Amino acid sequence: MSVSVSSYGDAEIVHLPEKLTMANANEIKTSINSMIEEGRHRLVVDMAGVNFTDSSGLAVLVALYKGVGAKNGRAVLLSPQPSVQSLLELTRLQELFEIYQDPRAAIDRVLAA
Repeated sequence: MSVSVSSYGDAEIVHLPEKLTMANANEIKTSINSMIEEGRHRLVVDMAGVNFTDSSGLAVLVALYKGVGAKNGRAVLLSPQPSVQSLLELTRLQELFEIYQDPRAAIDRVLAA
């Protein structure tokens, strides 16, 4: 499964699949890069359903951060599972991304960019 997207005005909520691994990382990265190139660079990355990620999945997040930053946009993470949150903290990615539990607060933040 790839990503699905919900639009809220100028913000997009990107719903990630259950696993974010080498098996699907390129497809997800391509989908997200296409969105950014289309001018959709205010992204809330919904990680609520992600229960496993590997280094390839983390690389997708880093690429997303760089891509959105190059367009003066903003991306935040929404509701990572505890195991994924721990990995984000271990790799210090929480220093790149603001992390929200409340969807409305996440949307408001990316719209303020």
